[in-house]
Amino acid sequence: MKGICASKMLGIPLTACFVFLAGATCGKAEMQEICLGSPVPKHWAVVDIVTRIGQCTPGELDEMLKIQSTLPLTVGTTLKVCPNSPIPEGWTVIKKEECAGCCGAAGQMSHRNVLKKIAEPEAKAAETQGAPATR
Repeated sequence: MKGICASKMLGIPLTACFVFLAGATCGKAEMQEICLGSPVPKHWAVVDIVTRIGQCTPGELDEMLKIQSTLPLTVGTTLKVCPNSPIPEGWTVIKKEECAGCCGAAGQMSHRNVLKKIAEPEAKAAETQGAPATR
């Protein structure tokens, strides 16, 4: 049931591998984990890379992208994302920062981008103004 709902919500085929985090529901799935190599949905950002057992390949250690939806976040919000993350519409990189062990670099120094939401995506802005969303 959760797989079907998530497929509709993310607009990705059911064949793509993803796992709901504890507490996520169909109406409010703000964070998820997807298999490395799966496409990151529009309006989502990669906030970490984690290792799980058998989530994508049975009996193997799998690297998974921990992704967060950026749609519910308000203008002015900042978000720390992995350097391989797509930059969602309405967001900009305001700085890069060093981090220890982040984004799949266990035991190493790495870096991540700090994003700031500077505008609502066009579809959401049109929705809030009562106009139909354009494609």
